[in-house]
Amino acid sequence: MNLVRKEIIWVGIIGILFGLIIAFGVWRINSSMIKSKPVLPSETPSTQTPGEFIITLNSPENNNVVTTSPLTVSGLTRPLTWTVVSGEAGDYILQSNEKGEFNQNVVLTPGINRIRITAFDSAGSQSVQKVLVVYSSAFVLKNTSPSTTETSASGDAAIRENVAKKVALAMSQPKAYLGVVTDITSSTIQLKNTESQIEQIAIGSQGISVVNIKGTNNKAVKLTDIAIGDFIVAMGYVNASQVLEAQRILISDPLKDLALTISFAKVTSVTKNSFTVVDVKGGETQVLAPGKNTVLSSYANGKVTTIKIAVLNVDDQVIFIKDTSPTPPTLRSVFDI
Repeated sequence: MNLVRKEIIWVGIIGILFGLIIAFGVWRINSSMIKSKPVLPSETPSTQTPGEFIITLNSPENNNVVTTSPLTVSGLTRPLTWTVVSGEAGDYILQSNEKGEFNQNVVLTPGINRIRITAFDSAGSQSVQKVLVVYSSAFVLKNTSPSTTETSASGDAAIRENVAKKVALAMSQPKAYLGVVTDITSSTIQLKNTESQIEQIAIGSQGISVVNIKGTNNKAVKLTDIAIGDFIVAMGYVNASQVLEAQRILISDPLKDLALTISFAKVTSVTKNSFTVVDVKGGETQVLAPGKNTVLSSYANGKVTTIKIAVLNVDDQVIFIKDTSPTPPTLRSVFDI
């Protein structure tokens, strides 16, 4: 009798241990699946880590080709910070909302548009983000209507399907490859981009338009006029092999950075033709004399209004933008905030 009772006890212990082993295995599998689940772009948090002062752009993406102007520049930074958006044609000021979101329409110029976004906190610290887009009203967009087909897939299959849709959407966005031509064949152009990376451009299709925009030129040329050493802007769609299938090519002057300095300062004195400011963060003193092309504006209640220098007062805070490409630098914009 005792022997039977011992056997029953041992069977119970073994059953319990076996159940614990199975439960542990299931837990490990579930943990592994959770950790390995890919994070889709739509799952990226829309808020920033406390203490960070950065600018995260939502739109546009770098090297996008756009066919209409103005272009909406949107993104995220610290809440209620002064944000300046500078493009080829001018400067814009706004304040991010309580969530740190900002949204600004920017007028584009034909060809390459270098856009700089600068945000300032109350202490004068700044964060900068840059993006480049190519504006061409002559570029013909593909007819790519977004798919409305619903799916009943779930789990990993649904994740893979969502990723595939996002990849397809990205490939439907026209892009520009910019750089110096390093090799040419009958079907491809190879270039070294501004980050010294090699990129391939397919030129085998018919009907590729080529325009020389060097200097003051703006004339149509032949594909055979492109030479090794030329700086070009090739527009088209990128295929699965990361080769850009060209539709339009610009032969351009080499790309330079947008030569701007953007400062946050306080007015210390005002005269008829100039005013003196001290930098909020660094304490540097400057005398600013607006020229005939300088745009003076005030920002109040979400509206920007053109003003004259006489409107400025001592202790006003201003954000000003200088173009450092000419010698001497010129004062491009002043915003009284």
